Amino acid sequence: MTSSHTTNLSVIEGWTGGAFRDSGFSARRRLKRPADGRNVMSLAPLIDPVDDLSPAELTRYARQLALPEIGLAGQRRLKAARVLVLGAGGLGTPVLTALVAAGVGTVGLLDSDTVAESNLHRQTLYTPADLGALKVETAASVLRAQNPHVAVVPIAERITDENALALIDDYDIVIDGTDNFPTRAIAHDAAGLLGKPYIWGSALRLDGQATVFWSEPPEGSPFLLADLYPDYRTSVDDETCETAGVLGSVCVAIGGVLATEAVKLIVGFGEPLLGRLLVHDGTLGSWRTVPFSHDPARVVSVELMDEDGIALDAIVAHYMHPADSRRADTAAPRERPTAAMNPEISPQELHDLLEQRAKGEAKFVLVDIREPWEREIVAIDGSEFVPMGDLLSDEAKTVLPPDSNVILYCHHDGRSGQARDYLEGVGWESISHLTGGVHAWVRDIEPDKPRY
Repeated sequence: MTSSHTTNLSVIEGWTGGAFRDSGFSARRRLKRPADGRNVMSLAPLIDPVDDLSPAELTRYARQLALPEIGLAGQRRLKAARVLVLGAGGLGTPVLTALVAAGVGTVGLLDSDTVAESNLHRQTLYTPADLGALKVETAASVLRAQNPHVAVVPIAERITDENALALIDDYDIVIDGTDNFPTRAIAHDAAGLLGKPYIWGSALRLDGQATVFWSEPPEGSPFLLADLYPDYRTSVDDETCETAGVLGSVCVAIGGVLATEAVKLIVGFGEPLLGRLLVHDGTLGSWRTVPFSHDPARVVSVELMDEDGIALDAIVAHYMHPADSRRADTAAPRERPTAAMNPEISPQELHDLLEQRAKGEAKFVLVDIREPWEREIVAIDGSEFVPMGDLLSDEAKTVLPPDSNVILYCHHDGRSGQARDYLEGVGWESISHLTGGVHAWVRDIEPDKPRY
């Protein structure tokens, strides 16, 4: 008598052998046209190939070389490519793993954060032994061990309007795995000014999105962040994964998409997500694409710093109507306001400032920008409370006027650093944040208070 287990296997084998073949799926048959009838628009390869691959590389990449879309020429292009990944967190770690495994020749990873225990459920390159270490150094060590044929370049910095152009100019493609609009705006605008493809993704709760922006594609219309988010330069994230949560597997799914888009552009196959937003709903297990178009009449003002530290109010020609030919290099320079406070202060420095303020010798506003539930656990005495999503409200401006000295803090320092950069860009002239956040404050100054 045939067991139910054997019977079930027979059903599965019959279905895979019959239904899959009948639906047009096989190793040799590939759909040439999407289900919606569009023609697949492959772009020319972005990268010229290196001359050859070593015998060890040929063996390592054998299963990838077997793909007609890649082959030997495509693998040689991957080896020649230089990709910069912004953020070594939930999205960045699966992207980095995939790019290094695929044999992308040079992978830069930029992140200024250290590993925290709350990272471990989704940031797959770290272990408990790495807590407190710089993410980029730890990730680089793991990735180099994973593939010694790839050059991994750790950059322990936060991308800003001062360094964005110089950082991105050294790479062919930018993949943005950061989690806040102010940082994305800077990275996107720098990539746009330099004509580099900018691959963008996000993950929050059980949902994710991915697309590709490019101000100078080799053919077709440019697609820009402003085409999806017209007010992206002044947008503030209402929620982040730190406040709303995120499922680690959603980060892995979106990270895989971002890496695939980079490989497609480097090698020159398939249809990139230009003008299409890929939306993943983890609850429903669905994927769909939402088309969007470029508005050539939209004007986007870009403010970045040149190598001498002078702010250039630039209008990018690709973001404008074609009749307007003004370029970044024709814009008039202006002086950048000088902050009265250091952009970062340590827990001990804040402790000293609080003592001086108590004596009337210092004047500043200390602002907790975390969520209410976090403040209930622990807070620094003498701080005001303005959640990050409310920073630009009228009520917030009464707490931290743009002309006052302001010090921000959060749990570690990711949100406060982002908020500082953003507020500085919209008019606050003397603003700082606490390095290490309340976590470092409790560790160094008030160790009897709770940590989370």
